Amino acid sequence: MLISRLRGRSSGWLIVAGAALVLFGAAGSRFSFGVFLNPMTEEFGWSRGSLSGALAIAGLATAFLRPVAGYLADHYDPVKMALLGMAMAGVALFGLSQIQQIWQLYALFLLMGSGFTLSSPATMTKLISSVFTKRRSLALSLAGSGSAIGETTLVPLSAVVLTLGGWRSAYIVLGAVLVILIIPASYRLLKTRFVPEVDDRDLEAMAQANQKSGKGPACAWMPDDGMSLKQAARTPMFWALSFGFFT
Repeated sequence: MLISRLRGRSSGWLIVAGAALVLFGAAGSRFSFGVFLNPMTEEFGWSRGSLSGALAIAGLATAFLRPVAGYLADHYDPVKMALLGMAMAGVALFGLSQIQQIWQLYALFLLMGSGFTLSSPATMTKLISSVFTKRRSLALSLAGSGSAIGETTLVPLSAVVLTLGGWRSAYIVLGAVLVILIIPASYRLLKTRFVPEVDDRDLEAMAQANQKSGKGPACAWMPDDGMSLKQAARTPMFWALSFGFFT
């Protein structure tokens, strides 16, 4: 009912809330792995290095698949891509509660890393940038805050459930949070029908004003006509951002 009341007046901000919810689940689930190290080591006798290898596999999957996620977000519905990623991660979390062999751990972390890549900021940025122009930075920062909130919420939740019911139960709870709570709620928010913050005439006027002021077309922030990779590679900001993320 609350979503229905807000729909139309502030639909763009509902989409921001949905993106924040996706990042909340992705980051919180992903970074909870440290909570599981001790109990899994004690049960299976695997070394911490062997267990941490699963996290490395997920990280490599994210690194190599992030450009793929960006491509898919450009050419297909970013909402569908994000929710598919969350579903993949949810399946992986449920599967982790049943593992017996270390190869199963690695395979499921590969699946989870791939899923979280589809529901990463690469996908959410595309979606939010298509809605917001004037307040795009504010919208992106609010959506990105979902990651930090997820880490500070789901990691302690995992620790509490692990203490009360064991590490297998904790993985089941994390999977349930994604599949039962976050996916349906974020779907409702992200599929909100919206009117972009400015229309095409406003964007054209912004572009003309920037060209007259010498700022160039890159400052017009056209949602549908952004720079190509070749054009972006010619700007210092692209390399500054790339170096920061690489580090």
